[in-house]
Amino acid sequence: MNLGRAKSILIIAFIGLNLFLGYHLFWPDFGRLTSVAVTAEEMRITEAILKNNNYFLEASLDRAIQTSDFLTVSSTSDIQMQIMGRLIEKGALVQEFEGASIYITTGETAVFNSSGLTQILYDSGIFLAEDSINLELSELKSLVEQFINEKELMPEGIVFDYLEKTEAGSMILYYYQVLDNMPIFAGQLKVIIESDNIKAVEIYWLKLIERGPVREMEVISATEALTNLVKGLGPNSEPRMINRIDLGYFSGEYDAEKWEIPPVWRVVLDGQDCYYINAFTGNLEQDSIIPKQLP
Repeated sequence: MNLGRAKSILIIAFIGLNLFLGYHLFWPDFGRLTSVAVTAEEMRITEAILKNNNYFLEASLDRAIQTSDFLTVSSTSDIQMQIMGRLIEKGALVQEFEGASIYITTGETAVFNSSGLTQILYDSGIFLAEDSINLELSELKSLVEQFINEKELMPEGIVFDYLEKTEAGSMILYYYQVLDNMPIFAGQLKVIIESDNIKAVEIYWLKLIERGPVREMEVISATEALTNLVKGLGPNSEPRMINRIDLGYFSGEYDAEKWEIPPVWRVVLDGQDCYYINAFTGNLEQDSIIPKQLP
Protein backbone atom coordinates (compact mmCIF):
# COMPACT_ATOMS: atom_id res chain seq x y z
CA MET A 1 0.00 0.00 0.00
CA ASN A 2 1.27 3.48 -0.92
CA LEU A 3 1.40 5.27 2.45
CA GLY A 4 2.00 8.68 0.85
CA ARG A 5 -1.09 8.34 -1.31
CA ALA A 6 -3.16 7.12 1.63
CA LYS A 7 -2.01 10.11 3.71
CA SER A 8 -2.98 12.50 0.89
CA ILE A 9 -6.43 10.94 0.65
CA LEU A 10 -6.94 11.30 4.43
CA ILE A 11 -5.86 14.96 4.36
CA ILE A 12 -8.24 15.73 1.48
CA ALA A 13 -11.06 13.89 3.27
CA PHE A 14 -10.35 15.87 6.48
CA ILE A 15 -10.39 19.19 4.62
CA GLY A 16 -13.63 18.20 2.88
CA LEU A 17 -15.25 17.34 6.22
CA ASN A 18 -14.23 20.71 7.68
CA LEU A 19 -15.65 22.56 4.68
CA PHE A 20 -18.89 20.57 4.95
CA LEU A 21 -19.26 21.31 8.66
CA GLY A 22 -18.27 24.95 8.20
CA TYR A 23 -20.90 25.40 5.51
CA HIS A 24 -23.70 23.98 7.63
CA LEU A 25 -22.61 25.84 10.77
CA PHE A 26 -21.82 29.27 9.37
CA TRP A 27 -23.03 29.66 5.81
CA PRO A 28 -26.75 30.14 6.63
CA ASP A 29 -25.87 33.10 8.88
CA PHE A 30 -23.31 34.43 6.43
CA GLY A 31 -25.77 34.36 3.59
CA ARG A 32 -28.43 36.01 5.73
CA LEU A 33 -26.14 38.78 6.95
CA THR A 34 -24.88 39.69 3.50
CA SER A 35 -28.26 39.53 1.78
CA VAL A 36 -30.26 42.68 1.12
CA ALA A 37 -32.97 43.24 3.72
CA VAL A 38 -34.27 46.47 2.20
CA THR A 39 -35.44 46.17 -1.37
CA ALA A 40 -35.66 49.01 -3.87
CA GLU A 41 -39.46 48.89 -3.56
CA GLU A 42 -39.29 49.21 0.24
CA MET A 43 -36.96 52.19 -0.14
CA ARG A 44 -39.41 53.82 -2.56
CA ILE A 45 -42.36 53.27 -0.20
CA THR A 46 -40.42 54.55 2.82
CA GLU A 47 -39.27 57.69 1.02
CA ALA A 48 -42.86 58.35 -0.10
CA ILE A 49 -44.11 58.04 3.50
CA LEU A 50 -41.37 60.39 4.67
CA LYS A 51 -42.10 62.94 1.95
CA ASN A 52 -45.86 62.87 2.61
CA ASN A 53 -45.12 63.81 6.25
CA ASN A 54 -42.51 66.46 5.37
CA TYR A 55 -39.39 64.40 6.21
CA PHE A 56 -36.59 64.18 3.67
CA LEU A 57 -33.87 61.52 3.67
CA GLU A 58 -30.32 62.83 3.24
CA ALA A 59 -28.58 59.91 4.95
CA SER A 60 -27.53 56.73 3.18
CA LEU A 61 -28.98 53.52 4.63
CA ASP A 62 -27.28 50.19 5.23
CA ARG A 63 -29.63 47.82 3.39
CA ALA A 64 -28.16 44.53 4.66
CA ILE A 65 -29.80 42.42 7.35
CA GLN A 66 -28.21 43.24 10.72
CA THR A 67 -28.12 41.60 14.11
CA SER A 68 -27.49 42.80 17.64
CA ASP A 69 -27.91 41.81 21.27
CA PHE A 70 -28.62 43.29 24.70
CA LEU A 71 -25.94 44.87 26.88
CA THR A 72 -25.83 44.95 30.65
CA VAL A 73 -24.11 48.14 31.77
CA SER A 74 -23.53 50.36 34.78
CA SER A 75 -22.33 53.93 35.15
CA THR A 76 -18.63 54.24 35.86
CA SER A 77 -17.28 56.31 38.75
CA ASP A 78 -13.69 56.34 37.46
CA ILE A 79 -13.97 59.77 35.83
CA GLN A 80 -15.83 61.21 38.81
CA MET A 81 -13.14 59.98 41.21
CA GLN A 82 -10.36 61.52 39.10
CA ILE A 83 -12.10 64.90 38.95
CA MET A 84 -12.94 64.82 42.66
CA GLY A 85 -9.30 64.11 43.51
CA ARG A 86 -8.13 67.06 41.42
CA LEU A 87 -10.65 69.42 43.04
CA ILE A 88 -9.80 68.25 46.57
CA GLU A 89 -6.15 69.08 45.86
CA LYS A 90 -7.32 72.60 44.98
CA GLY A 91 -9.08 72.88 48.34
CA ALA A 92 -12.65 72.45 47.10
CA LEU A 93 -15.60 73.19 49.39
CA VAL A 94 -17.82 70.08 49.40
CA GLN A 95 -21.60 70.19 49.80
CA GLU A 96 -24.26 67.48 49.60
CA PHE A 97 -27.60 68.29 48.00
CA GLU A 98 -30.43 65.95 46.96
CA GLY A 99 -28.40 62.99 45.78
CA ALA A 100 -25.53 65.06 44.42
CA SER A 101 -22.09 66.05 45.72
CA ILE A 102 -21.09 69.59 44.82
CA TYR A 103 -17.43 70.60 44.76
CA ILE A 104 -16.78 74.35 44.65
CA THR A 105 -13.44 75.98 43.85
CA THR A 106 -12.51 79.43 42.57
CA GLY A 107 -14.26 79.89 39.24
CA GLU A 108 -15.36 76.25 38.96
CA THR A 109 -18.23 74.16 40.33
CA ALA A 110 -18.54 70.41 39.78
CA VAL A 111 -21.78 68.51 40.42
CA PHE A 112 -21.47 64.73 40.81
CA ASN A 113 -24.91 63.13 40.54
CA SER A 114 -25.55 59.71 42.06
CA SER A 115 -26.73 58.52 38.59
CA GLY A 116 -23.15 58.97 37.34
CA LEU A 117 -23.71 62.26 35.50
CA THR A 118 -20.92 64.79 36.11
CA GLN A 119 -21.50 68.49 35.39
CA ILE A 120 -18.66 71.01 35.52
CA LEU A 121 -19.52 74.71 35.36
CA TYR A 122 -17.03 77.51 34.81
CA ASP A 123 -18.33 80.66 36.47
CA SER A 124 -16.82 83.18 34.05
CA GLY A 125 -16.11 80.68 31.30
CA ILE A 126 -12.79 79.53 29.86
CA PHE A 127 -11.79 81.52 26.78
CA LEU A 128 -11.62 79.37 23.66
CA ALA A 129 -11.11 81.62 20.60
CA GLU A 130 -12.25 84.88 19.07
CA ASP A 131 -15.41 84.57 16.99
CA SER A 132 -15.50 80.85 17.79
CA ILE A 133 -18.98 80.42 16.32
CA ASN A 134 -17.54 81.02 12.83
CA LEU A 135 -14.57 78.67 13.14
CA GLU A 136 -14.28 75.68 10.85
CA LEU A 137 -15.58 72.58 12.61
CA SER A 138 -12.17 70.87 12.47
CA GLU A 139 -10.50 73.86 14.17
CA LEU A 140 -13.25 74.15 16.78
CA LYS A 141 -13.01 70.43 17.57
CA SER A 142 -9.23 70.66 17.88
CA LEU A 143 -9.44 73.53 20.39
CA VAL A 144 -12.17 71.84 22.44
CA GLU A 145 -10.37 68.50 22.53
CA GLN A 146 -7.15 70.19 23.56
CA PHE A 147 -9.05 71.82 26.44
CA ILE A 148 -10.76 68.65 27.73
CA ASN A 149 -7.49 66.75 27.40
CA GLU A 150 -5.58 69.35 29.42
CA LYS A 151 -8.34 69.34 32.06
CA GLU A 152 -8.17 65.50 32.16
CA LEU A 153 -11.83 65.29 31.16
CA MET A 154 -11.38 63.14 28.05
CA PRO A 155 -12.54 59.58 28.81
CA GLU A 156 -11.51 56.48 26.88
CA GLY A 157 -13.53 55.55 23.82
CA ILE A 158 -14.67 59.08 22.95
CA VAL A 159 -15.89 59.86 19.42
CA PHE A 160 -17.06 63.21 18.07
CA ASP A 161 -20.74 63.13 17.14
CA TYR A 162 -22.12 66.47 16.02
CA LEU A 163 -22.25 70.22 16.66
CA GLU A 164 -25.43 71.99 17.72
CA LYS A 165 -25.82 75.74 17.30
CA THR A 166 -28.68 77.23 19.32
CA GLU A 167 -30.87 80.18 18.44
CA ALA A 168 -29.32 82.05 21.38
CA GLY A 169 -25.92 81.85 19.70
CA SER A 170 -24.34 79.21 21.93
CA MET A 171 -22.79 75.97 20.68
CA ILE A 172 -22.78 72.42 22.05
CA LEU A 173 -20.29 69.80 20.88
CA TYR A 174 -21.51 66.26 21.44
CA TYR A 175 -19.32 63.18 21.79
CA TYR A 176 -20.52 59.61 22.22
CA GLN A 177 -18.91 56.55 23.77
CA VAL A 178 -17.52 53.50 21.97
CA LEU A 179 -17.56 50.44 24.19
CA ASP A 180 -16.26 47.09 22.95
CA ASN A 181 -16.31 48.52 19.39
CA MET A 182 -19.99 49.48 19.69
CA PRO A 183 -21.52 52.99 19.61
CA ILE A 184 -23.10 53.74 22.99
CA PHE A 185 -25.26 56.82 22.53
CA ALA A 186 -26.22 56.76 26.23
CA GLY A 187 -22.59 57.46 27.09
CA GLN A 188 -22.11 61.10 26.24
CA LEU A 189 -19.81 64.07 26.73
CA LYS A 190 -21.05 67.60 26.00
CA VAL A 191 -19.08 70.83 25.82
CA ILE A 192 -21.17 74.03 26.05
CA ILE A 193 -19.72 77.21 24.50
CA GLU A 194 -21.16 80.69 24.97
CA SER A 195 -19.66 83.99 23.75
CA ASP A 196 -16.30 82.42 22.83
CA ASN A 197 -16.00 80.78 26.26
CA ILE A 198 -16.41 77.19 27.43
CA LYS A 199 -19.11 77.45 30.08
CA ALA A 200 -19.71 73.83 31.02
CA VAL A 201 -18.78 70.22 30.39
CA GLU A 202 -21.09 67.26 31.05
CA ILE A 203 -19.94 63.63 31.19
CA TYR A 204 -22.03 60.49 31.50
CA TRP A 205 -20.00 57.33 30.81
CA LEU A 206 -20.88 53.64 31.10
CA LYS A 207 -18.99 50.41 31.59
CA LEU A 208 -19.90 47.03 30.13
CA ILE A 209 -20.94 44.26 32.52
CA GLU A 210 -21.94 41.61 29.97
CA ARG A 211 -23.44 40.96 26.53
CA GLY A 212 -26.28 38.60 25.85
CA PRO A 213 -27.68 36.38 24.53
CA VAL A 214 -24.70 34.48 23.11
CA ARG A 215 -26.32 34.37 19.66
CA GLU A 216 -27.23 37.77 18.22
CA MET A 217 -30.80 38.41 17.07
CA GLU A 218 -31.98 40.09 13.89
CA VAL A 219 -33.03 43.74 14.25
CA ILE A 220 -35.65 45.69 12.31
CA SER A 221 -34.50 47.39 9.13
CA ALA A 222 -33.55 51.05 8.95
CA THR A 223 -36.59 51.72 6.73
CA GLU A 224 -38.95 50.20 9.32
CA ALA A 225 -37.29 52.34 11.99
CA LEU A 226 -37.89 55.48 9.90
CA THR A 227 -41.53 54.55 9.27
CA ASN A 228 -42.06 54.01 13.01
CA LEU A 229 -40.39 57.35 13.76
CA VAL A 230 -42.87 59.13 11.48
CA LYS A 231 -45.76 57.33 13.19
CA GLY A 232 -44.44 58.40 16.59
CA LEU A 233 -43.70 62.03 15.74
CA GLY A 234 -46.46 62.69 13.23
CA PRO A 235 -46.37 65.03 10.21
CA ASN A 236 -44.46 68.32 10.19
CA SER A 237 -45.57 71.74 9.05
CA GLU A 238 -41.97 72.56 8.06
CA PRO A 239 -39.53 70.26 6.20
CA ARG A 240 -37.24 68.19 8.40
CA MET A 241 -34.01 66.63 7.14
CA ILE A 242 -32.90 63.15 8.18
CA ASN A 243 -29.13 63.54 8.30
CA ARG A 244 -28.04 60.26 9.90
CA ILE A 245 -29.36 56.89 10.95
CA ASP A 246 -27.01 54.64 12.95
CA LEU A 247 -27.30 51.36 14.82
CA GLY A 248 -26.01 51.48 18.41
CA TYR A 249 -27.23 51.41 22.03
CA PHE A 250 -29.15 53.88 24.13
CA SER A 251 -30.87 54.20 27.50
CA GLY A 252 -31.74 56.93 29.95
CA GLU A 253 -29.79 57.63 33.12
CA TYR A 254 -30.50 55.23 35.97
CA ASP A 255 -29.46 55.44 39.58
CA ALA A 256 -28.94 51.68 39.72
CA GLU A 257 -26.11 49.19 40.15
CA LYS A 258 -26.63 47.85 36.61
CA TRP A 259 -29.28 47.68 33.93
CA GLU A 260 -29.92 46.24 30.47
CA ILE A 261 -29.96 48.38 27.34
CA PRO A 262 -31.31 47.38 23.91
CA PRO A 263 -29.93 48.15 20.48
CA VAL A 264 -31.49 51.18 18.82
CA TRP A 265 -31.62 52.93 15.51
CA ARG A 266 -30.64 56.52 16.20
CA VAL A 267 -32.06 59.07 13.79
CA VAL A 268 -30.60 62.59 13.66
CA LEU A 269 -32.97 65.27 12.37
CA ASP A 270 -31.87 68.70 11.20
CA GLY A 271 -28.31 68.03 12.35
CA GLN A 272 -29.06 68.10 16.07
CA ASP A 273 -32.31 66.43 17.24
CA CYS A 274 -31.80 62.74 18.11
CA TYR A 275 -34.51 60.11 18.30
CA TYR A 276 -34.09 56.46 19.23
CA ILE A 277 -36.13 53.54 17.90
CA ASN A 278 -35.80 50.21 19.69
CA ALA A 279 -34.18 47.94 17.12
CA PHE A 280 -35.99 44.84 18.43
CA THR A 281 -39.51 46.17 19.12
CA GLY A 282 -39.59 49.12 16.72
CA ASN A 283 -40.94 51.41 19.46
CA LEU A 284 -39.86 55.05 19.71
CA GLU A 285 -38.06 55.34 23.04
CA GLN A 286 -39.97 57.73 25.31
CA ASP A 287 -36.80 59.36 26.62
CA SER A 288 -35.39 59.88 23.12
CA ILE A 289 -34.37 63.41 23.98
CA ILE A 290 -33.25 63.83 27.58
CA PRO A 291 -32.76 67.45 28.60
CA LYS A 292 -29.96 67.65 31.13
CA GLN A 293 -30.44 71.01 32.79
CA LEU A 294 -27.44 72.46 34.57
CA PRO A 295 -28.19 73.48 38.17
